[in-house]
Amino acid sequence: MMRSIAPRSITARPIAPRSVAARFVAARFVAAGLAALALAAAAQPAEAGNKRLSQSYSYTVGDDIATRTAGFFRVVAGLEASTLVYYDRKAQCIVSYIVGSAEDVASAKREIEGFVSAVKEYVLPYAKGQHGIDLSENDVTLIYFNDGGDGSPFELVRRENGQYKAAAEAPGDLKE
Repeated sequence: MMRSIAPRSITARPIAPRSVAARFVAARFVAAGLAALALAAAAQPAEAGNKRLSQSYSYTVGDDIATRTAGFFRVVAGLEASTLVYYDRKAQCIVSYIVGSAEDVASAKREIEGFVSAVKEYVLPYAKGQHGIDLSENDVTLIYFNDGGDGSPFELVRRENGQYKAAAEAPGDLKE
C-alpha cells in the first residue's frame, strides 16, 4: 500500500530566527567560497619560475654536431651513455666529458682512443655530409674523468688539439 503525501504549507511552521553569531559564520563561509572561486577563475597557467629560461637561444651547427656526437658515442660506437658532449662557443670546439673507471693516465688514453676512432669514423663524415664543414679530430676535445668510486669524479687526462695533457694533480686522497 502506498501512502499519500500531503503537501505541506511553508507557513505551517514558523522559521526560527538565527542568532547573530550564526549569521556571521554563514556569511564568512559564503565570502570564503566566493573568494576561492574568484582566485580559481583568475589563476593563469603555471610558468617557469625563472623567466630567463624562456629566452630565445640560437641553435648553432656546433650544437647540432655535439648532440649528434653524443648519439654516435652512445649508439654507433657501442660506448655507454657516460659522456656529456657540448659545443664550446668560446673555444669553438666540441667538448666531451668521459666518465670511466681507468685509474691511470695510460689506461685513460686507451679509452679515449676509442672515442677518437668514433670521431674519425662518424662525427667528421657527419659534419661534412650534413653541414659541409671539414672538421678534424683536433676540433674535438675529450676530457677523461675517473669516477673515483667514493668521491666526485676527477679529471685524469684530456686530449686537446690532438695532444694528451695529464691533469695537474689527482685529489689528495688518491695520491700514493
